[in-house]
Amino acid sequence: MSEAFLSRRVPLAGRLRLIHAPAGDYAFSRYTSGRGFRHFGTLCRAVLDPDSVALDVGANIGLTTLIAADVATRGRIYAIEAAPRNFAALARNVYEHGASVIRPIHCAVGAREGTVPFFDNSTFGYVVAEGDMAASSGTPVPLRTLDNLVAERGLERLDFIKMDIEGFEQEALAGAEATLARFEPLVMLEFNSWCQIASYDRSPRRFLEWLLDAFPELHVWRYGRLTSVREMGVYNFLHTHLIQHHCNTDLVGARSGARLDRLKAMQREGGIRGWRRRLGF
Repeated sequence: MSEAFLSRRVPLAGRLRLIHAPAGDYAFSRYTSGRGFRHFGTLCRAVLDPDSVALDVGANIGLTTLIAADVATRGRIYAIEAAPRNFAALARNVYEHGASVIRPIHCAVGAREGTVPFFDNSTFGYVVAEGDMAASSGTPVPLRTLDNLVAERGLERLDFIKMDIEGFEQEALAGAEATLARFEPLVMLEFNSWCQIASYDRSPRRFLEWLLDAFPELHVWRYGRLTSVREMGVYNFLHTHLIQHHCNTDLVGARSGARLDRLKAMQREGGIRGWRRRLGF
């Protein structure tokens, strides 16, 4: 069956590219500037090398995947997307842009193997919670663990995991324990309290505390800067997240502090203090 696409040229990582999305995708129909991905590009340039290996979990139509592939030009990016229509667009975008380092994978990721209903909703599609499955009209998709995906592909290194799966991040990370322990990759994930509550009836505070236990280094990544969640404290983080960030905060976690060295160095060299250092003041 042929897919209908909405196509437009958009600036992405310094290049004007023809990008395809499923027809009727209301989020992409408003996407014109590419500015929303500027800080993700900064992050990729700081944490990836040309031969790096990364997982883009919740790759959607491939915009973040293409940005990462521009840096890891001799490495490998595994682009994982559950929504069937988004995956079709992802595969087309990867093919047309000649991104040979990208390997698209169609599945959802969680804490177990099997099949799960998926509610397709543009960039906001999500795995249906277990309690809602009986009443769901979602599309059945494969459910895999990251541990099994990594083992099947025989990965010998993994540098970076980007994860944006609309509140299902805890399940995905629970299914990646062996991978996290072996490779200690840098993990960037979306902390979206609206999705956690509305889709999975989960306490954002409990999930945050779980993340603090899982990652000795846990930081807010916003406007190209790191801010320690431990130094903020749980109460202040949640207040900032809910009030200032409108329930959507990007977090960067690591089990090894060395994974953050280049990001922290980049931050030290930025801003007024960085300019003063370079000028000798």
